[in-house]
Amino acid sequence: MPVVCATNLSESSSRAAQTAAALATRLREPLWLLGVLEGDTPSAGGSPDEARRRLLAEAARLRTPELAVETRLLEGPPGSVLSDALVQGARLLVLAAGGWGAVSPWRRAPVPERLAQQARVPVLVVRRQGEALLDWAQGRRRLLVLVGVDESRTSACAVAWLRELRQVGPCDVVATTVCSPVEERERLGIHTPVHLEMLDPVVRRIEVLDPQVERVLLRELAERVGELPGEGRVELHLEPGLGRPADHLLHVAHERGVDLMVVGNHQRGGLARLWHGSVSAGVLRHAEQSVACVPPTPDLARKSVPPRAVLVPIDFSEASARAIAEARALVRPGGRVHLLHVRRRRAADRTWMMDQYGVVPEPPREQSVVMERLKALVPHEDGVQPVQWTMEGVTGDDVARAICQATEREGVDLVCLGTSDAPAPGGYLSESVARALVERCRRPVVVLHA
Repeated sequence: MPVVCATNLSESSSRAAQTAAALATRLREPLWLLGVLEGDTPSAGGSPDEARRRLLAEAARLRTPELAVETRLLEGPPGSVLSDALVQGARLLVLAAGGWGAVSPWRRAPVPERLAQQARVPVLVVRRQGEALLDWAQGRRRLLVLVGVDESRTSACAVAWLRELRQVGPCDVVATTVCSPVEERERLGIHTPVHLEMLDPVVRRIEVLDPQVERVLLRELAERVGELPGEGRVELHLEPGLGRPADHLLHVAHERGVDLMVVGNHQRGGLARLWHGSVSAGVLRHAEQSVACVPPTPDLARKSVPPRAVLVPIDFSEASARAIAEARALVRPGGRVHLLHVRRRRAADRTWMMDQYGVVPEPPREQSVVMERLKALVPHEDGVQPVQWTMEGVTGDDVARAICQATEREGVDLVCLGTSDAPAPGGYLSESVARALVERCRRPVVVLHA
């Protein structure tokens, strides 16, 4: 699979071509040098014969005994002539950030942004500060890389591409997630007291991550990054902030002095792009560093494995006992079953809950009793590999929402819920709760109907 470099024969493109050649040499792949003769590109003046001569001279400068270089001259707008047919099957598309024709009023996106939006291969945009990338490709230094991580499939593709990059040479990685403290507290339902009178006056006006929220987010970030074989350290970084994620990623990149930013690209078009925005476009347009945009890849069939953690809502009915038995049968050996009891909030609870936010624990006078009842539901097993049993009691107005928040906090793979036609006194696991949970939970839900 060749490394493709699109060049407009400018000084900026010459540096990008040198970087592409060094990468192709390290990857032991050929280099395709595609000269783009765009009418409004100042550096591409002269006749096609003159441009062809300069392209061949550039190829001769880059060619080495270890690197085969092929050339082709294309005439027309880069977004049109650099079609999928030319770069299909390429390992990487490399081009310079500058040196292209001016953006016309009816074509507002710069050339690198348009190519990243349409290419089906990773696109590496080399900026003037790309000497660090060239030095790394030539084996003279480490590379400091920032990768933007979220829960999307394109983020997973960006991490997978970074995993390949670390096989090429040593890379220090700053895996960064941009998070809203307010939204994360609501999603997780973290129950922590808020004492505003004890906060520093500056902190009162700034949203900070609660330590419990931070622990959960770091666990999720570590799971999304996974193993990154290769030489170099891996740092997990949480960046609290509101507004456009691209701005916060650019801030972290500037503060850390990174050499390369890696982001996934949803490649949305039309109204979807206008509505959702584009992190990759914001990073490409404003980054000081070189940027790699990784497109989504087709979903591959994944091997079916038993869940490692299952959550079971408990109301101490016969349905709960059936759900526990089913969860124990589903979880993998050495996995975990989390028992959750949700207590509906009452008017009398306001006295001890005034300084709490999110889902709160069981009232202190009832917590120990509930824990003992949950422990009594754990089956005693002999001669089988044990699983881990964890228990939790919370209070909330909305049972389904409390269960959803618990799945996010605990990071479970599955919810196993048993329902009752006639719930016992204090029971709440009904068909309506099951329907609400199936609609709102982001994890798979197994419902054992009455």
